[in-house]
Amino acid sequence: MPNNYYYLVASLTYLRFEDAPPLTGAEFLEECAKWLTASDLKKLSTVELNELAANPEDPAMIKEWKAFNRSLREGLAAARQAQKESLHEKYPAELKDIFNEPNPLRMERKFEEKRWNFLEEKETGHHFDLEVLMAYFLKLQIMKRLTAFDAEKGKIVFENLCEIKV
Repeated sequence: MPNNYYYLVASLTYLRFEDAPPLTGAEFLEECAKWLTASDLKKLSTVELNELAANPEDPAMIKEWKAFNRSLREGLAAARQAQKESLHEKYPAELKDIFNEPNPLRMERKFEEKRWNFLEEKETGHHFDLEVLMAYFLKLQIMKRLTAFDAEKGKIVFENLCEIKV
């Protein structure tokens, strides 16, 4: 029987896409350490947003997350490659909204929104268990990534990359 963490889950701040994260990943894990079994805390602390490698010990939701994330990334890579080779190449329907965005930042936001929505769907049916905590932790990581985008820093990096060195 799975462990249920009623108080912990009920005490968490509701997360909304594109909001600033209400706490860091470290703060989240610190709070979880008060309530989770050592085994569950270890499983939770290994959940990484961009980890694609399948692990037999992963809970079902994390296996599905990794498969989805890998498929999404492979689809984007294939669409980008096809775009390089032909201007008339069509994008897969599930990726069209990403490629229709007018700039790379908006494309990244749309990409993260797709991942967020997948997690929202996977939370259905999980209310007070480890898998809902894993989805929450992944959402915190998405929020952190979105808030890390900085227009000024990006402009400086872009200008440095485009600068002609003589």
